[in-house]
Amino acid sequence: MGVANELGFDAVDSGSLSDSWRQQPGTPAYCTELTKEELEIALTKANKEKAPFLRDKVMEKLVASDGDFPFKMLLRK
Repeated sequence: MGVANELGFDAVDSGSLSDSWRQQPGTPAYCTELTKEELEIALTKANKEKAPFLRDKVMEKLVASDGDFPFKMLLRK
């Protein structure tokens, strides 16, 4: 985290490797542009049981969009 901070990034301790699912597709922290504080909140809101369902729902919408899917929809908070 020290190296990230020295390079000008805000590092966030997201827990152990077993908690890495909190940053996977279908969770609030995945593929977002959040501040450090917002990311810390998003990590706590992640739901391990819902994540696969939400991931699959996003993929269904992307496939159904025929490439006409607004990028902003993917980054919605």
